[in-house]
Amino acid sequence: MNRNISILLIVVAFAAGAASVYFLAPPAQRSAVPASASGERKVLYWHDPMVPGPRFDKPGKSPFMDMDLVPVYADAADAAEGPPIITVRPEIVNNLGVRTYKLERSRLPRRTTTHGYLMPVEGNGAYTAQVDIFDRDADWVREGMPARLRIDALPGEIFSGSVASIDPDIGIGARTLKAQVRVATRDPRLKPNMFAEVTIEAPSPTAHLHVPREALIRTGTRTAVVRALGEGRFQPVDVVIGRELGEFIEIRQGLKEGDSVVVSGQFLIDSEASLRATFTRLTPTEPAKDSGAPVTAPKSTESKH
Repeated sequence: MNRNISILLIVVAFAAGAASVYFLAPPAQRSAVPASASGERKVLYWHDPMVPGPRFDKPGKSPFMDMDLVPVYADAADAAEGPPIITVRPEIVNNLGVRTYKLERSRLPRRTTTHGYLMPVEGNGAYTAQVDIFDRDADWVREGMPARLRIDALPGEIFSGSVASIDPDIGIGARTLKAQVRVATRDPRLKPNMFAEVTIEAPSPTAHLHVPREALIRTGTRTAVVRALGEGRFQPVDVVIGRELGEFIEIRQGLKEGDSVVVSGQFLIDSEASLRATFTRLTPTEPAKDSGAPVTAPKSTESKH
């Protein structure tokens, strides 16, 4: 009995997912209009999204529900050749508050933020901040680079400075380089041992592709974004990321210059695409030859008890 209940719950879950695919699709895709009528997108087959298994080679009424069969297009159906493409109605896009970002190559500055204490220099009112540079930034931080300092005791104030010196060797325990950042201003409010937050920046030597941090979908097994294809069409894409530069993250693989990615509402679209891919894997590979005779799923080989 428990096993039958579990199977029933799985079927209900898939049906709910299929219903969401149906209602996310635009009205044009819910009608049984062949590809030849519009002269645009190629229809692979028709199906009832509430019962996604059977496929039909002609439009018509669903034998399962009181609705028209829905066309499945070549550019959205084959999950084996790439991630599924999801079409979302314009009003749903608006309700979700979907925003996009167009990728361009740019030389975003490298940036690292560290902490340390102020120490007086030669008793002349000058100060340096003793800081640690993590080994991941050791390849680009150099003497003379500009820095900004925020002092905990002086909230809201920003002091200019520069990297005065860097130790040549990385500490074995903390895996950091010791550095001194000289404060450019001799301000009488500065005192020894004040706690300072120090940010060092340098221009990137080469241009890279970047996306806003909020565009990324991170799970335990993948890092992805949702690419906006225009006309309400979206496609999840796995990416390889690089350096994190403030609110932006470098994209090393998966996207190209000129692509647009979704930065708001992408999680729902990605979930819908995962459902669509699941349905595609569960359906037969050949469409029915007669719209009145659906292709049936293979019979279960499970033994009955």
